[in-house]
Amino acid sequence: MNRRFAAVLVPLLVLPLAACGAKTGATADAAATPADPKQALVASTTGVKAGNYSFTVTSPDSIDVKGVVHIPSRSASVDMAIEEDGNKGLMQFRIVEPDRYVKMKMDLGQSAAQLKQMEQMAAENPSLKKTVAALKAMVELFSGKNWMHVDMSKLKGDDLQISIDNPDLVGVGALTDGVVTAQRTATGIGGTLDVTQVKGDDQIFGKSAFEGLAPEKAKALPYEATLDAEGRLTAFVLDVPKFADTPAGKWKVAFTGYGAASKQEAPPAAEVKEMTADGYKVLNGEQA
Repeated sequence: MNRRFAAVLVPLLVLPLAACGAKTGATADAAATPADPKQALVASTTGVKAGNYSFTVTSPDSIDVKGVVHIPSRSASVDMAIEEDGNKGLMQFRIVEPDRYVKMKMDLGQSAAQLKQMEQMAAENPSLKKTVAALKAMVELFSGKNWMHVDMSKLKGDDLQISIDNPDLVGVGALTDGVVTAQRTATGIGGTLDVTQVKGDDQIFGKSAFEGLAPEKAKALPYEATLDAEGRLTAFVLDVPKFADTPAGKWKVAFTGYGAASKQEAPPAAEVKEMTADGYKVLNGEQA
């Protein structure tokens, strides 16, 4: 997995959702909208932080995300469609406390054919068995055939062990905390924000998402927020210039269903397998 893959996706596996009993619903989420636009923007994330909503994320780098957070049942789901160098993949996460499940389907090209060849070669050359085991684990892990039940204690490294106690999976709260300017617009609030103020890396828009962005751009990144009639955030758009391998374009987040999200269920038992030892090695970047 590339760096962004690990930094953005895998941390969602270790999401410890906030305790049951958080206030949800239109009445609990909504509050009087402050007159000051900056204060109104900060207040607009209250519904997100309450943890009962659905969301989508789209970006010009061919990564689309949809998710549901349901704190009352301590459950969540995140599905990420990704395309890189012409290869398409889908990663699905289910968090049903205390369990974590993942299903990954990636186009591995010739890996399946190579596995058969390697298995034949290993029959005559035992020294290739470890290589075959690693390749087999990768093909199985990214086949998309089964959900894998993950024991988080077996995942190693800082990137894989990030945990959050905040149901704001996207990280809009951290972004709005870095707002530099805020003005009323026809649809909501717009201005600039300083993404160098984002310190955590356990959300979709964590600090690693902006690595390589020139400091002068990072400290004045244009945004536009749309609020509903009750002052809750319904859309948040970042206008991001090209940097590193990220193309220029708009990163768009939409929030819906405040107080009306559904409990996320564990996958059917017949579709679940325990993550294998070799599968953990693949996730941990180790040799089998």
